[in-house]
Amino acid sequence: MVPQRDELLPYVGPAAALPLFGALARLPFAIAVRLWSGLLAAALATLVLVALAFAGTRSVRVLLAAFALALTAGPVTSALGLGQAALLAAGSIALALWALDRGAIAAGALGALIAAVQPNLALVLIARLRDRRALLAIACALVAFAALTAWGSADVAGYLRVLAHHGAAERHDAIQETPAAIAWSLGASAPLASALGALCALAAIALVVVLTVRVRLAPREGALLALAALPLAIPFFHEHDFALELLPLIALGVFARGTPRALTGVAVVLVLTDAFGMAQRPLASGAILAQSAAVACAFVALGSGALRRADVAPFATLAVLALLAIPLARSAPAPVWPDALGATYRAPSGAGASAVWADEQRRAGLDAQQPQWGALRAFPLLGCLVLGLAVVRCRRS
Repeated sequence: MVPQRDELLPYVGPAAALPLFGALARLPFAIAVRLWSGLLAAALATLVLVALAFAGTRSVRVLLAAFALALTAGPVTSALGLGQAALLAAGSIALALWALDRGAIAAGALGALIAAVQPNLALVLIARLRDRRALLAIACALVAFAALTAWGSADVAGYLRVLAHHGAAERHDAIQETPAAIAWSLGASAPLASALGALCALAAIALVVVLTVRVRLAPREGALLALAALPLAIPFFHEHDFALELLPLIALGVFARGTPRALTGVAVVLVLTDAFGMAQRPLASGAILAQSAAVACAFVALGSGALRRADVAPFATLAVLALLAIPLARSAPAPVWPDALGATYRAPSGAGASAVWADEQRRAGLDAQQPQWGALRAFPLLGCLVLGLAVVRCRRS
């Protein structure tokens, strides 16, 4: 924080979350930080334990490997370091899926309601609406969400407008991990980038529906496929949001064999490595790759215990990723907000929060069209495609 400059980092959340954040805001700062950190840690633990439950294992060795993988994953360290609500949403989505798998309506509704603290991620629960109990649980969550929204804000339309303005403020920025933002970085015009993003979203949704029907995926498997496709289907997705992919990655890492396991090994490195971070922090490239090597080792430890040919996949992927990402990152270093604003930045007079945030992104240079940045941010999305293929191949085998 530089006292001489303006710094605004807006957070636009649903009014239904105001009781939670309002309660935290009334506490002394140090206590609120500890409570929030505890909530995030509990959410991460829930995410890992549900993944292991889906894999059908109670092995202590696998449990330790799963937590090692989670704690060395780039999106998780980012979410924990920044205190992001994405981790709370991810753990709650896992809880909802676990509960719906068992027909537990109350627990499923509670998980879905808490997941709505980040609605863009909670949308993945739509893929689980395959039976009456799931429909009832999600309906209960929606009713509770509407009630809390009405209580927390009398101007729901105003909230939606603010949400739209905030999304537009960073739609094509380098901090967005979406097809539209990547297309913009690669040189597409703003209308073309938005159109490509919409087409990609429609294709991802259609592909999930078609594969779910044709391959006859069970409700749980369909949800795992939807999780893999989510980053390609929504217009707002940050690097720490990839923490949600731990659910399918850990589950498949335990029970997948042969080609599906090799595909999951490729995905685990691509999805959980902060490749764009190498451009923003060039001196940290070695640390980022070392972190990814730890992820690869933890993934191998999730397996049966005996090394197999498929276990080479994450290490081979890491080697290729390093050969491609390091030159890309060094050829086009990326700025970091707020340092790139300079010490004397002043927000536009009379501008709203979204307009100020858009101006900060422009002044920091995060909206520049740099193909290297787009290529680096495409690696996790490629990993999600490979992960989706692994889910389908695992079902077929």
